[in-house]
Amino acid sequence: MSLTADVRAMLPDLDGYAYFQTSGFSPKLNPVVDEVVHWLKFQSRGPALPFVTRQIEELKRDIRGKVARTVNATPEEIVMTENTTIGINIVANGIDWKPGDNVLLTNHEHPGNRLTWYNLTGRYDVELRFAPMYNDLGRTLEEMDRLIDGRTRLVSVSHVSRRTGLRLPGRAVCDLAHGKDTPVLFDGAQSFGAIPIDVRELDCDFYSFCGHKYTMAPQGTGGLFIRKDRIDWLKPSWIGSHSQKTFDQEGNMDLHDEARRFEFATRSVPDQAGFGKALDIWEGLGWEAIFAGIAAYTDRMKAALLEIPELVLETPASYDDSSGIVTFHVPGLEAGPLSESLQQHEKVLVSPLEFAAESTRVSTHVFNSDEDLERLTSGIRRVQREGLEASN
Repeated sequence: MSLTADVRAMLPDLDGYAYFQTSGFSPKLNPVVDEVVHWLKFQSRGPALPFVTRQIEELKRDIRGKVARTVNATPEEIVMTENTTIGINIVANGIDWKPGDNVLLTNHEHPGNRLTWYNLTGRYDVELRFAPMYNDLGRTLEEMDRLIDGRTRLVSVSHVSRRTGLRLPGRAVCDLAHGKDTPVLFDGAQSFGAIPIDVRELDCDFYSFCGHKYTMAPQGTGGLFIRKDRIDWLKPSWIGSHSQKTFDQEGNMDLHDEARRFEFATRSVPDQAGFGKALDIWEGLGWEAIFAGIAAYTDRMKAALLEIPELVLETPASYDDSSGIVTFHVPGLEAGPLSESLQQHEKVLVSPLEFAAESTRVSTHVFNSDEDLERLTSGIRRVQREGLEASN
């Protein structure tokens, strides 16, 4: 069997849809769902029973190790989170801000890497700076270099743009920022599971990511890498039970020396078990094969879309500069109505983008087939021929 067939065999019924929304929310593989159910039933036997508690603690250590291995970190550098935005908030609220400090973002950031910083501007008089993203990555780096100064406390940018799939040259960004004594946080929501991530090679300070997109793990799963030398530098603003090694009744406490000092309270262990199972599946199939499969399919999609008259590809043509996200527009066609028409007639699921009325985002994965691609392109051609009013 092919890789596509292997993964499709593990998928639930998608109600006949060509599913191009993995960069938003992925369908969940059946073995992942089974793993969640298994651990939910096991834990429900009595969460405080000694043998249940012991196995749950072993499971949590095992999952942390799997997550760390996936990004080439150590388990001590990983915070288990519920999503990418929580990781961003941990970093944002752990810096000792001073009036006049600034943060560098890009103009392609997700609300999770925008609203977090918007909230700081009023509280700490922090300035936000936005580097424009160009398909010319040299020009993007020049803009970043121009905007980083002695008061830039952090560069917080998406490794892969949610808008166009543009892939930032991560190591170059870190070298640039570190040359000005500025740490770097990557929003890895669109990169984790889609392209190789090696936090050592990137030399980043922080990397936040989620499980519910390309790894096809449950919603409510994710992680944050905090480089070892940044664990004490980052001040915990959210802590609670399980953040500490010891504490007493007089106000004294000693936090964990590891990144898990930023974890606290009750978590959904069955969902995390599903995350671990998803990583097992991808590792078993081979990460290199997964990354190569996404790349090959994305290249075929770009080629097919470019055959459509008038269609404008917004994503870089070279896969080395992009990822599994492909964004396009057809002049004169609004993305929202186009998306609705594709759903209604071809059962193709794509995503319109906010703040860009004509831009449509398509995300690819190894389970997407050539038949899915044919339905997408034929649907766009249909709308071009008939118009949106006739289509709806």
